[in-house]
Amino acid sequence: MPTDRYAFLRSLDLFSEPRHQPFRLDGDGSRVAVLVHGFPGTPADMRPLGDALHDAGWSVVAPLLPGFGPEIATLPERTHSEWRNAIQAAIVEARATHRRVVLVGHALGATLALLATEREQVDAQVLLAPYWRFGGSIKSTLWPVLRLWAGRWKPLGNANFDDERIRSGVLRILPDLDLDDATVREELRRFTVPTQLLDELRRTGGGARKAGGRSSTKTLIVQGLRDEMVQPKDTDALLKAIAGAKLELLDATHNLTSPTDGAWDRVMRAVLGFLDE
Repeated sequence: MPTDRYAFLRSLDLFSEPRHQPFRLDGDGSRVAVLVHGFPGTPADMRPLGDALHDAGWSVVAPLLPGFGPEIATLPERTHSEWRNAIQAAIVEARATHRRVVLVGHALGATLALLATEREQVDAQVLLAPYWRFGGSIKSTLWPVLRLWAGRWKPLGNANFDDERIRSGVLRILPDLDLDDATVREELRRFTVPTQLLDELRRTGGGARKAGGRSSTKTLIVQGLRDEMVQPKDTDALLKAIAGAKLELLDATHNLTSPTDGAWDRVMRAVLGFLDE
């Protein structure tokens, strides 16, 4: 019988708390913001932003993308078209009950927003730290060769789980893990990710870059200067592709949707100011 490669993840009951589920906040009824989380996040990451928009009178809808949250074990089998379709469905539903619809995406959610708005019109979009360039320009160029050579990837094959940076990185993705458990450590080192998932991320970024070049949607891009995940130079390249897009550069990290980031107040002023124009 075939081995379930993701049995370990399925056994952990990850992201089972209600905060990881989709949420909706009703505002004044005329305007709604669709919030799209990043990789490998959930709507919980967008809740502070949703609460701030709701306090300003907006209705808010935050879907859970397929393969994320409680479905994280299925993520390696998902496609970028599934994620895009989920956002499009949220836009259509929002448009049915509100006159004005805007889209706000973070990281991967921002690039998916660009793909979705090619097919479903919105009044404006906000791209927070848009993650569109997979692994840098050199890796993107070599990816077709690397994909055939690698086949599968063990992201934690040699990980030192006593290293605080590795621990915090893993717990950001899988917050319920006990990294001091020897069995958990061994399972994580053996865990393999098919390069199909990485290929979907690459396709998402490439497609978003092209979609941006064709976009006529009013766009604000917010980028942190201390972002280690999304390079400001890559965001600048995306900015140049989107006609009329505005850029807000902040002294911030990648965590633009978190109130614990030092630039949270400036993020909210930029987003609310843009959407109120």
